[in-house]
Amino acid sequence: MNVNRSKAFAFLLFLLPFSAAWAQVDLLISPARLELRLPPGGVWTGEVTVKNGLPKEESLSLLLTPFTLGEDGTPLPGGERDLCPHLELLPTALVLPPGGEARVRLSLRAPAGEGTYACMVFFTGTPRVLERGLALSVRPQVGLAVYATLEGTERPAFKAQVGGEGRALPLLLENPGNVLLRLSGEVRILSLQGEEVARLGFADLPLLPGGRRRLALEPEPPLPPGRYRAVLLASTPYGEYAAEGVWVVP
Repeated sequence: MNVNRSKAFAFLLFLLPFSAAWAQVDLLISPARLELRLPPGGVWTGEVTVKNGLPKEESLSLLLTPFTLGEDGTPLPGGERDLCPHLELLPTALVLPPGGEARVRLSLRAPAGEGTYACMVFFTGTPRVLERGLALSVRPQVGLAVYATLEGTERPAFKAQVGGEGRALPLLLENPGNVLLRLSGEVRILSLQGEEVARLGFADLPLLPGGRRRLALEPEPPLPPGRYRAVLLASTPYGEYAAEGVWVVP
């Protein structure tokens, strides 16, 4: 299991700016994501802790929702590899006292499929009314991503398109395999004479099966106009990958 003790991301309902709604709730979920490995049909049970960072009571309801990741990394509803029917929560509603915390028990029976499945556990607060020119009712949500990879069924694969034109280097990362890839790496920028002039890095990027991720990496300071070789070196739990292309800086 891979544990990341950072704040979970927030999802917002009703067309409300992120900062306004997130200011209304302060929840720390530990761990902030679950990445599990178990055999098809295998059973797992664990707990997550939810802490209320505000000096007021917070009532929460819990909901399981299938999700996928957009090309910018944003979680979106839907997804073909749905883990939610195989996941149970206890409790499904709770009340956190001011500054208090509670534990939620998760039970999973893995599907009899292959590759990686995913589900989002939403912790949803009570509706609030915000005054921003007109009254808006919002229901803030915080999500815990749960991934389960079925051991012995993995078929990892990776593709990348490197290069293009612009002040930032375009990258398109693709996962044609059936398992979650968590990518880290760098792009080495070389002159046409082979001299390295910059390195552009990225880390901890999740890429779901069948997913795509677009990046625009901008060097600091900017490179002078010209043509450059861009060599991508990417690392995943399943191995190392390389690709290269031409980058034209206008």
